[in-house]
Amino acid sequence: MNRYNGPSSVDFGVPASGTGVTHFIKATSDVGFRTMLSNPAIAEALINELFKSIHLAPIRITDEGRLEMPLQEHGSFTGVDHHAITTKREHIIIEMQMIRHDNFDKRVLFHAASTFAHQKFEDGEWALQIKDVYTIQFVDYFTQGSGPIKYYEAINRLSLKAGQDGQLLPYETLPGIRLIQVELNGEGIRDIKFPVQRELTELEWWWYIIKYSNQFDPDEVERCKKLGLSERMEQALRQLEYVGLDPKKREAYAKEITEIDTYDDELRRMKLRGLLAGFIDFQKISSTIVQEIQNWGKLFPRSLVEGIGNRYIGEGKISKEQLGHFVKLLAENGVLSD
Repeated sequence: MNRYNGPSSVDFGVPASGTGVTHFIKATSDVGFRTMLSNPAIAEALINELFKSIHLAPIRITDEGRLEMPLQEHGSFTGVDHHAITTKREHIIIEMQMIRHDNFDKRVLFHAASTFAHQKFEDGEWALQIKDVYTIQFVDYFTQGSGPIKYYEAINRLSLKAGQDGQLLPYETLPGIRLIQVELNGEGIRDIKFPVQRELTELEWWWYIIKYSNQFDPDEVERCKKLGLSERMEQALRQLEYVGLDPKKREAYAKEITEIDTYDDELRRMKLRGLLAGFIDFQKISSTIVQEIQNWGKLFPRSLVEGIGNRYIGEGKISKEQLGHFVKLLAENGVLSD
């Protein structure tokens, strides 16, 4: 992308010189996602576009705030990226997860079940006052089928298995709690590349902004407006302007990005060591491994490959010619970046 170096017809702020950051922060970061959804109109638009795609009724947000949870002596509040209450008193919980977390599904279930069970009742029939809880999770990694749902699919994963006279009954879905997960590296979303060269649907524009916000500059905004970028999407980007962050948010964002980069770098190193070990044994990279890396959605920088490879050469595990062949195979399979 071209860096902004002059006036633009779009009045977006420019990061201060020397900050080393882009015009817009990552929408997939905790700071970015929470900042973007802090505008109720944007949160409502995103929810309704997602709901429309999976045939759920549209909602109107009437209230937002911290989510109350029974955390015993630790206090009654827990942190989620976004919590809203609709005009029908339904709860909507939205979370963004950039790094794979072994207990993420359990945390999602805890938030949903606790919210469902601890609804506040007023006068009247209590059963009529129990409202649905929707929990939407955006995950910026490939779940390899381990996530609650598949791309664009909303299912109720909570189920009950009852025993009667020693026999198991069929699973019955538990109504009232809806778990919705969107894989940002899943099929369909992954196919929307940057910079986009075609008109997108409204939902696809959301995916484009959420995935690539930090690669935008004012020129890209103008280009996308010609392709159909709506005012609402432009408004979402404005929420993500780096210059609009207060000092505390800038500090939190910098820390978060450093942690993510460190995590990603270690993942790449682990995968490269495994690839090199297999390559030394078989002198090839299997199509299964290539597919796994492509699904992972992250490339291997040439400098990192050569750095680890040269260390292996020094240890006598691989020759210079073998390393060259290995680098060539990565490039041919589209998983090497310069």
